[in-house]
Amino acid sequence: MQRIVLLGILVIVPLGLSLVPAPQSKDRDVWIYHLALLVQPFGAIAAIVSFLINPDVPAAILASLWFCVTAVIALLGLWRFRLPEFRSAAEVSINAGLIYLPVGSAWLIVSRLGIQLLGYGDTIILLTAVHFHFAAYAAPLLAGLAGRKLSKYGRVDQVFKLAPIGIIAGIPLVAAGITSSPYVAFVGTILISLALFLLAILVAGWIVPSVGVLPAQILLLVSSASSLPAMTFACLYAYSIVFKKLLIDIPKMAMTHGIVNAFGFALCGLIAWAIINRADTHQP
Repeated sequence: MQRIVLLGILVIVPLGLSLVPAPQSKDRDVWIYHLALLVQPFGAIAAIVSFLINPDVPAAILASLWFCVTAVIALLGLWRFRLPEFRSAAEVSINAGLIYLPVGSAWLIVSRLGIQLLGYGDTIILLTAVHFHFAAYAAPLLAGLAGRKLSKYGRVDQVFKLAPIGIIAGIPLVAAGITSSPYVAFVGTILISLALFLLAILVAGWIVPSVGVLPAQILLLVSSASSLPAMTFACLYAYSIVFKKLLIDIPKMAMTHGIVNAFGFALCGLIAWAIINRADTHQP
């Protein structure tokens, strides 16, 4: 799980951050955005070092530097709500991903401190950090990036709005369910799953055919296809907790849902959009 967390810190977060401004967008000139780009490498290095020493106060202090970086990124998400052009369903989804990110870094601090907050073991705490670096950050960003392209399709764009609603609402429900009720977490998991299934259909059906770059098309299809088994495993795990009938345990969740979601859905999806944005930027 430590390697998955580091993938999020070193690759997923900076790659997603680079995609926040739309091609040829004035958002590139926002000072908060440039500050986030500037401090991100230093926070990432501190997080790496925190994993090289034993969990304790020094490791937690190093992880806190990464939290400061994610707080700047969340501030960017909040700032974007000030302007009307950043209040569409697509942009709100992107804003939400930026705002949710510090929750993951806060749990990373707890992990590196080596305490069992709320009675949860090290594995659950680290998995929560992973969850908020991927599902809570990458999923809303990927939905928002898709929404930018789908905005020209009229009725399809109206259907798309259900995806960010499900993702944005489902993420806090899953988090709240961890500390309150497994039923709440189950509802949140179902919401996110349905939203990502809808997103996969829209991406495969409308965006992939409209993208003229083959590598991006392949990566988008891999990302869309990966969300299906990843969220199926998540639903099976949530069902197991609610109904106390073991269908999949934590180690299997980490090896299935975690890896497929991290590499298949998030990484492939973000790389695809990086290719698409680069192509759109260089269009005459």
